[in-house]
Amino acid sequence: MKNPLYTLLMPLLVVGVTILGFVLLGPAEPPAVYWVTMAWVVALEFLFFIWLKWDKLSIQWAEEQTVAFSFFSGTGALFYVLVSVVWIVAFYFLRPKMGENADTIYLLVLSGLTVLWLVLAAIMGRHDAAYNAQQTALENNTYNQRDFVAELKEQAAEHQTDETKRAWATLIRDAESVPPAQFANKIESLRARAQKLL
Repeated sequence: MKNPLYTLLMPLLVVGVTILGFVLLGPAEPPAVYWVTMAWVVALEFLFFIWLKWDKLSIQWAEEQTVAFSFFSGTGALFYVLVSVVWIVAFYFLRPKMGENADTIYLLVLSGLTVLWLVLAAIMGRHDAAYNAQQTALENNTYNQRDFVAELKEQAAEHQTDETKRAWATLIRDAESVPPAQFANKIESLRARAQKLL
């Protein structure tokens, strides 16, 4: 049973306290960068709460992702949150020393962190999808090869004679020894050999 306090109320409470804190503790006339920071912090909090539930989310998507992508997604999200929070806090201490372009530098670094995280996630996701496609094709070829070998053994048991016994054994051995990745290319020639023996 899901705990509504943990799954819904806690994130909303944390976000509400954050917004209230920004509104109450902000300067009389906050600059635009102040509100951007508030929005960024709220987004980071939501991302952090998603990270807390990452294991359960990963289980639901298990068929579509590898362990490596799940690990990268979880640790990448946490790393992004931590680095962004450190930069936000550091900026407010370093701002007086950064000069008149401080706000621009601040927003560029935050944007750069976000773009870097999204680009790395996209690259990892693309490689993960390609890997999954290869694995699925390899598994399908392996199952097809096993089925085909079983079919050949049935045909051999039913149709082989003393003269064709050796040819059937060679054909079955050849079918079993084909690497699964190459099986789709070899199956037609193996079928043709089986047809000659029938």
